[in-house]
Amino acid sequence: MNKKILIAVCSAIVLFNSCNDDKEPEQFSIIGVWKPSRQIVVGSNGVTMSNTDYSGCYKSSTFSFSTNNTMTSHIFDLNAVQDCENYGSETVPYSYDHNAKKLVIDGEDVEIVSRTYNELQFVSDYDDVDGDGVEEKIITVFVK
Repeated sequence: MNKKILIAVCSAIVLFNSCNDDKEPEQFSIIGVWKPSRQIVVGSNGVTMSNTDYSGCYKSSTFSFSTNNTMTSHIFDLNAVQDCENYGSETVPYSYDHNAKKLVIDGEDVEIVSRTYNELQFVSDYDDVDGDGVEEKIITVFVK
């Protein structure tokens, strides 16, 4: 009798797992509330120079992309004396082309590096971080 129960349980597990494999992965959508997570600096040779979490204060910021093609940012950041300060909110227009991976915020093209269901990486700046005369990519990572 124990053998029949074991076979039934194993069959149920196999059936359950095969059903889960049929699920399509969640598709990326820009719509929703995103929060800054970390900053990645990538050298001109493609090597990651740093991967640093943002402060807890800045992580409280939100960037909300709505279906009416407006993005509202609400920024918190550390001020000169390292207190968390509310810098207020701003609403600007945006457009997003999923197939072309093209994001334009308030008329500025945003270079998307990577996107998944719950993470968006984009180039937020170019700067000569290491002082070698060559600008590195400053990548901002947002999470949903």
